[in-house]
Amino acid sequence: MLAIKLARHGVKNTPFFHIVVLQSRSKPTRKPIEQLGTFNPIPDKDGTKAVTLNFERAKYWISVGAKPSDTVARILTKADIIPPKPRPGMPNPSNSTPIRPPTQSA
Repeated sequence: MLAIKLARHGVKNTPFFHIVVLQSRSKPTRKPIEQLGTFNPIPDKDGTKAVTLNFERAKYWISVGAKPSDTVARILTKADIIPPKPRPGMPNPSNSTPIRPPTQSA
């Protein structure tokens, strides 16, 4: 079974991650099948976290059955590659009715 995980690189107190595809039971430090991108969790001066991602290859690996980890799933959700996971207590967006503005009555 394939997994899409974060492989930690960088030095102490300065993490840097590679988004990689590998066998689900192997350690993230092993040589990956493919590197899909990078993720820098330390925000820059603007407060944004840097993410680079190969969208076509990420879509391909998900289509062949690779399961993303929770953190990678959040990254892929923000990139609109996969739908968001349903959260407990929140309504299912596909089953809920859309919010409409109030109508004006005379």
